[in-house]
Amino acid sequence: VDKVIFDKTGTLTHGKFNLSNLETVGDAMSRREMLELKSLIMSHVTLSQVGIDDTLGSTLKSSTFGNIGAAARREGVYLPRHMSMKEHTVLKGEGVMATVDGRKVYVGNARLFDRLGLYSDMPVQDTVAAEGWARTGGTVGFVGTEDKGIVGAFCVTDAVRDEARDAVKQLTDGGIDVIMLTGDGESAAKSVARDVGLPDSAIHSQLLPEDKLHFVGSLVQPAPKQCATCAHKSLVLMCGDGINDAPALAVADVGVAMGEGASLAMEMSDITLMDSNLSKLVYSIKMGTMVVMTIQENIFLSIVAKLLVVGLTFAGKMTLLSAIAADVGVMLIVTLNGMKLLPTSKPTTPSKKGKKRKKKGKKRNAYHEVGANGQHTNGEVVPNGEVEIV
Repeated sequence: VDKVIFDKTGTLTHGKFNLSNLETVGDAMSRREMLELKSLIMSHVTLSQVGIDDTLGSTLKSSTFGNIGAAARREGVYLPRHMSMKEHTVLKGEGVMATVDGRKVYVGNARLFDRLGLYSDMPVQDTVAAEGWARTGGTVGFVGTEDKGIVGAFCVTDAVRDEARDAVKQLTDGGIDVIMLTGDGESAAKSVARDVGLPDSAIHSQLLPEDKLHFVGSLVQPAPKQCATCAHKSLVLMCGDGINDAPALAVADVGVAMGEGASLAMEMSDITLMDSNLSKLVYSIKMGTMVVMTIQENIFLSIVAKLLVVGLTFAGKMTLLSAIAADVGVMLIVTLNGMKLLPTSKPTTPSKKGKKRKKKGKKRNAYHEVGANGQHTNGEVVPNGEVEIV
């Protein structure tokens, strides 16, 4: 592998979000009314609609639903029963839209409200505050209506995985190009990139699922027409966790899915990191390199040995016994060389000293039966007795 492409949310980060800011914008709507609208809209968004990691950023994550709902309940705001909602629609890469009491309500990222022409009308102080949230690595979302514009803003944050920086460093030290793709804004992407040690040139933000697909596809090279053992192909590895990453995982030379991610991503990938630990990805790449090198070494040793035997045969210096010994010797050398790939340490298991296990049941030959009177019996079945394993 010469290039490794990471998705941001849920891959380099945990994908578990905390609501850090929730504020009203302007005075067109009270905080209670804004929370009611937002709770109503987001309560109808399902993971099947937006996926585990949709490109509308982190504004529609399941954990975000719970955080915002909890924040609203702490302020005494619950799902409004007096409002009627219809035409609930997910806007790919932007957010959601619904008609509430005859007016259109939107919840989504800055891209959505910029397209609607509402972002530029937001008060300057609120714009500055939202940009400040984004610079700290948060993902910013907004609530707005078609008649009143943006009435609320919120920010969710996601922590970088503990092993992400070390994994990226090991890959770059090994001469592998590391790239990060995300549907989130540029400020949030740069903040995460700084935390994991990636330069700004390796960041590609505000991407839709098809953008990720086309980007990965542009890096994948066609298979060489010449001998596969002589030609070198620059392989591309894509690592992601969400439904929107599935097309890119499929088109990459090697697709790696996170075990905590979407089932579709795991189906489309070649490898799944079941514990979502990026250190396992580094281990897999290093192991793959060692396997290829070992195969090449074994092929080289075998060919050289065979050529040597053929040369000695034509020279009249090879006996049948020597030829058999040479063939078996090469087989042993190749086997021993391949064994260097085996783990060098055995996994340890926790000790269970001092514990005596008991269970209900009938006596077997390996047990002593304990009756109700506490007496042990040999070979005699005591109904409903307690079996003591000795």
